Amino acid sequence: MSRELKTILFLSVSAFIMLVIIGFTGVKNGAKPVNNVLVNIQDQNGDFFTDQLEIMSLLNAGNTDYVLGQSISMLDLKALELRVEANPFVKEAQIYRDVKGNLVVNVEQAQPIARIFNRNGPDQYIDADGTLLPTNARHTARVPILELERSFSWVENITETDYGKDILKMLKYVEKDEFWRAQIAQIVIARDGELTLLPQVTKQEIKFGMPDDLEGKFKKLKIFYKEILPNKGWNTYSLVNLKFKDQIVCE
Repeated sequence: MSRELKTILFLSVSAFIMLVIIGFTGVKNGAKPVNNVLVNIQDQNGDFFTDQLEIMSLLNAGNTDYVLGQSISMLDLKALELRVEANPFVKEAQIYRDVKGNLVVNVEQAQPIARIFNRNGPDQYIDADGTLLPTNARHTARVPILELERSFSWVENITETDYGKDILKMLKYVEKDEFWRAQIAQIVIARDGELTLLPQVTKQEIKFGMPDDLEGKFKKLKIFYKEILPNKGWNTYSLVNLKFKDQIVCE
C-alpha cells in the first residue's frame, strides 16, 4: 500500500470516528432535559410591553404544554418561536439551547412611535414598521398622539395606503430627531388630510399642511423655535403656519 493511500485511509477513518463522536454527543445532549428557561427581553427606551411571565405562558401554551423538563430533542424550537411571536408586541423571538442545558429565549419588542386617538374606534399604537398594535394596560409608551378627525381603511398597517406611508415617514422623522421627539406632543389629522402639530412646551398651533416636504418644513419650524421665539417672546404667537414655500407665517 502506497504512502499516499495510507494517508487517505487514515484521514477517512479519523473523519468517520469524529462524525460518530459528534453524532453520539448530539444524541446525548438532545436527550437532556431543559434545566431552565432564560428569557431576555430587549429594552426599547425603557418600555416593556411584555415580561418574563407572559413569555413563559406563551412558551407553555397557557400551561398546557410545559417546556421545562422536556428533552431538547422533543422540542420544536421554530414552533416555540411562533408561539412567542403571537404576542403583538413581540417583533421577533429567537430560541436555542445553550451548553448548560438552558433554553434561551431572546425577544425583540416592537417599538411604538405614535399612539392613535380615534374618535370612532379603539386607540392603537403604530410601531416603527407602520404595524398597528393594541394598547397595553401594563405600560403606556411616551410617544406622540395621532388624533384622527377622519377614518382610514388601515387594517394591520398604515402603509396600506399612500397617505399612511407619508404619515409613517413623518412619524419616523420625528422619532429619530431628539429635539422633535421631545417637542411634538400631538399631531391632528383633519378631514382633508392636513396636519396640525401641538407642541409639548409652547402654546402655538403649528399648521403643517400635508405630510410632505419634511426637511423644508421642519427646518422652518426650527428657525421659529431657535431664532424667532427667543427674540419675540415665547407666548407672542398663537399660530405658526408652515404651509407656504420659503415662508413662516406667525399670528
